[in-house]
Amino acid sequence: MLHADIERLIATTGLESTIIRPGMFASNSLAWWASAIRAGDVVRWPYGAAETAPVDDRDIAAVAARTLHQDGHAGGDYVLTGPESLTQAAQVGVIGDALGRRIAFEEMTPDEFQSLSAGTAPSSVVDMLLAAWSAAVGQPAYITTAVADILGTAPRTLRQWAADHTTTFAEGSEGS
Repeated sequence: MLHADIERLIATTGLESTIIRPGMFASNSLAWWASAIRAGDVVRWPYGAAETAPVDDRDIAAVAARTLHQDGHAGGDYVLTGPESLTQAAQVGVIGDALGRRIAFEEMTPDEFQSLSAGTAPSSVVDMLLAAWSAAVGQPAYITTAVADILGTAPRTLRQWAADHTTTFAEGSEGS
């Protein structure tokens, strides 16, 4: 686990804390796929059949604000997910639906991904992602009710997130 050492240090301070563990961010698709989508290219990615439950950044922020502001969350340990398990290829399809066009998805090998990722992320992070995606193939993503439990409203779907970010994926946009 990437953050285990930090969480252990927090625990040793004796201070009240709340741990928020968001799963795969919906916004990762901006860094991962937006340039190919904007260019009208095929999205090439490893483990297209790996399922995740992308969580909207706005839900993460709202949960963080609520747990900081509202009593009763000290000592909490919340895993935040989106409401649905989707393969990575299906996530690209959802973005395409929001844009009103089909986006082709093509599987790339883990070795290709490692080569393309060299210098953009630490190799330990790339290895962790590849291992997680490999393990997720054929398994529905773990989904929690934490967002709804804390906010009192259902988490946003990837479809909602994509609809709100179409300009970032649209051809000719500069992105973010």
